Amino acid sequence: SGINAEYGGGVRKEIQATSTTVYMEEETDEDNLSTDEVVVGKTTDKGIKVTYVTYDYSELLALQNETHDVWVYESNMFLTIKESTENKEDFIPQVTEIHPISKPIDEIDTSNLVENSDIEEPTGSFRNINRIPNRDIPTVADFTKTVQKYVNPSGSVYNKENNGIVLVNKYTEPGTTPNDDGVSIRYYGVDEETVEERPSIDICYKVVEVKKCEEGEEEVVIVVKDVVTVDKSNPDTNYNDEGLQVGSPDGTPESEKRVIVKFNVDQFDTEKYDLKDITNAWVHLTFNDFVEGDRFDAEPENKIIVTPLTTLPDGEDWDETTATWSNTNMDDQPSEPEELGDVIVPQQQPGVTPIVVELTGVDVEKLINDYKGLVIQGVDEPSSPHSIPEFFGKGEEVFPKPALHVCVPTLPSSTSTASPTQTHTPTFTTASSTSSQPPILTNCTIPNGGGRIVIDLKEYIEIQEAPLSPENEQFVQIGKTAGKGEKVLLVKFDLEKAVKEGVIEQFGEPPADGQEEWDIAVTDSRINLRMTPDPSDDDNTWEPGQAVMYPLKKPLDDASSWEYPWIEGDKGPIAGIDYVSTVNAKFNKLHRNPDTGRWLQAVTTTIARYIFTELDDIRMANNGFLLRYVTESGNPATSFVTFDSPAFPDPEFKPFMDICYIPFTRPVPCTEGQLVYYDLSADTYIAKDGQVHGSEEHLFIGNSGWDGPARSLVDFDIFTFNTELTALHNDAESVYLRLWYEGAEMAKPYNDPRQMERILAAHKVLKTWSDSHATSKVASVSGNQKNRWDAEMMEELTDYDPEVIASDTISEGEDEHNIYFNLTSVFKDWMNDRTSAHGVVIKDSQHESVPGYFLKFASLNNPDPTVRPYLMVCQKKPICEPEDQDPMPVYDADGCVSTTNVTLNYCIAKNGACSGMEDSATNYDYMTGVSALWDEFHVLRTFCKCCTDAAAERIRVPMNCEGQDKSDYDNYVNYITSCECQKCEEVSSKRKKRAVPSKTRLLLRSALKSMLRK
Repeated sequence: SGINAEYGGGVRKEIQATSTTVYMEEETDEDNLSTDEVVVGKTTDKGIKVTYVTYDYSELLALQNETHDVWVYESNMFLTIKESTENKEDFIPQVTEIHPISKPIDEIDTSNLVENSDIEEPTGSFRNINRIPNRDIPTVADFTKTVQKYVNPSGSVYNKENNGIVLVNKYTEPGTTPNDDGVSIRYYGVDEETVEERPSIDICYKVVEVKKCEEGEEEVVIVVKDVVTVDKSNPDTNYNDEGLQVGSPDGTPESEKRVIVKFNVDQFDTEKYDLKDITNAWVHLTFNDFVEGDRFDAEPENKIIVTPLTTLPDGEDWDETTATWSNTNMDDQPSEPEELGDVIVPQQQPGVTPIVVELTGVDVEKLINDYKGLVIQGVDEPSSPHSIPEFFGKGEEVFPKPALHVCVPTLPSSTSTASPTQTHTPTFTTASSTSSQPPILTNCTIPNGGGRIVIDLKEYIEIQEAPLSPENEQFVQIGKTAGKGEKVLLVKFDLEKAVKEGVIEQFGEPPADGQEEWDIAVTDSRINLRMTPDPSDDDNTWEPGQAVMYPLKKPLDDASSWEYPWIEGDKGPIAGIDYVSTVNAKFNKLHRNPDTGRWLQAVTTTIARYIFTELDDIRMANNGFLLRYVTESGNPATSFVTFDSPAFPDPEFKPFMDICYIPFTRPVPCTEGQLVYYDLSADTYIAKDGQVHGSEEHLFIGNSGWDGPARSLVDFDIFTFNTELTALHNDAESVYLRLWYEGAEMAKPYNDPRQMERILAAHKVLKTWSDSHATSKVASVSGNQKNRWDAEMMEELTDYDPEVIASDTISEGEDEHNIYFNLTSVFKDWMNDRTSAHGVVIKDSQHESVPGYFLKFASLNNPDPTVRPYLMVCQKKPICEPEDQDPMPVYDADGCVSTTNVTLNYCIAKNGACSGMEDSATNYDYMTGVSALWDEFHVLRTFCKCCTDAAAERIRVPMNCEGQDKSDYDNYVNYITSCECQKCEEVSSKRKKRAVPSKTRLLLRSALKSMLRK
């Protein structure tokens, strides 16, 4: 491949494609969704074909962390073209391009593969195919830019979601279009027997250490204030908002370009940090590429130095919008200036990678307080033309801008942490083996305005698969040993009772009228078990792993054993069947048998949230939990893990669980109405980074200083709300947007702003937007057309209404909690005009332009469904009740009439009662309107769901039969006293359905349909 794996200790890795699937605009032949070949192009009477290809980068991603980046500096993709059997006369010269896709393939509209906004611009292309292939031909494409999207050299925070790529045909002949008929190109796919012919890539990469401060130091980042390139060949030209170039591309001093930079030192807190004798600092730049030529024209090593800016007279300053070579007196820079630091940029330096210029032995106090800026310039350059390095400037919206990093001594905590009164604070006592280190045990963190509840374990059962081992009531075990069956532990904490009583004890009765009990928002929760070492265990046979706690699907049964009450009987409890495996709490990992007793802890926050959520469709019953030892390798355990049981004589070592929480009352109790929770249809946030954030786990509001302002948008599909049948309970306070606030967060990759109070205001959005396309400039996309906001970050009056619908204040230091916005007024607007429903935008209305922390909220994509945003709507209660008619005479069949007018009634559904269809008659080939019919398996089915009478009383109605052939008499009619919704139910049990109905049954069904239609 010619790839250089030796650069700077680099590594070369080959990766085979994990899948290749052909997609067509029109499913016209067997190529569609085929995996045995890679096919691109278009042929006569066939739809355009592309191939979806995936690669697994997990091994490289595992190398990215807080201390190390992965630099992919070269990569290629390899395919083998198959000999063509198509008509040579139809061939049009073409090239196969590599296009990343912005979302999972199953979410992309494949009916239009030409103008599709979800298929991104090409990041590479294979060799041109100028004539029809008459033999198998290997081909290659540069894959570097593609893989760098998913394994970004600047760190994992910049990685894009690996949704795969599509290979797309492009004609190279002038005047042709993608829809012209030609010859499709076929390549070997992942099913090919010969490995060398399968689609593959090779990647050359290097793992590099991220520059960090030393232990005992704190890293402070001072962001760039002004930065610009000055050019000696154009001494009076200002290059603001352009890339930062360093060097002499012509090889002569007259073509030299330098960068001058000034950092925002006003942001540095000189009262908090003492700069005396601090010498550890560095300048962070982000390398873009080599310019004034290509990479191959650059020198193998390109040295740049950083020096003080000393050319300006006293009292004068400069800024990036006006600075030039001339007005900064750059010719007066000393020929041998004071070097503050230097760095080598090698020819193979990947794009978008950090460049760190260490300022060794520099007087940081002088650098911050006295220098007017720094000069970055190239040295030791050749006298012949060559490429020079370019770095990202202040206008870069995605990757890190220039910054000054300073390491200062970590300050001791100036405030004492007062521990709240605790009912359970485990410590070591003489009953335990002495340890040189205290056990790692942390109580859950009590949020501001919240509380903590401790629950001791009382209900527990240890069960074991045969053969059994001896029991000791003071201990419980999980795991397995040779010759003994697996043990698991079943436990139950009385969480509901403890929380109900504990919240009232700490906060009193709920203050809201009509709300009988507090709701709680769980912010933190832990379970703690003390492990006792078993001296009989051999470290050599210990299988590393951890204890994992899972919620039970059925209530804990006191009679539980290995055989009962599990679905599979003697197989014991099965994951996904008897207990929930997707929601769990993992204890500390155990790599060996501990020498002394120690506490093991697991975070149970998510589990506790599932139990105490207000959402009925998510809430999990507190049935108890199962604890099982899970090995890292997946092999069976080789040892028992022993814990002190609740019967252990020392009460300090008994198992316990704690829950930290915020108590809250709903903004509207809705005791006289029906409280319904509705999912949002979309959410995202926009920031000045040009990126789409609609698939992220969090929303952000505020201003980080580094990334600038951020606003969040949320939308609700008003068409899911039955505006005709359902009414709001109160026209002023019925609809609330709930967001879960997770706290303040610094911007990525890092910053040093200050946290502050922010007032969040919700505004009605006036324009259609899409969470899969919305950015600071774009609202939505229609085909290839970008529908833009009228101004960056949305224009007041045209993109959103300036009127504040609702607001909430987030003060400095607030912890996690629910916040609510009253959207009743705008929701009523949406009910009256559904076309106006575009959601709301939430922004900082107090000081959005002032740098500070971002405020972080859970989004619809958050993995924890209990914290996702939703609408809570207080609706009028659905009612199915009798309603009187106007008094009127009653007639019988013989012409007799009641002596007086009679008030009769009928059942009527109000506010959406009895409106939900549990099934449809058309699903069973019946006509709509049929109330009950036998189906083909002799099952009587009903399909009506209506408000009908449930009870009535007979009333006497005297009848006048004058002129009729009968005497006057007393008639009796029914007056309805109660109504109910009639449910759609099967009247008899269903038989097992036949695979294919008999001809007789089909004929009968057809005849029945004909009769019904008549």
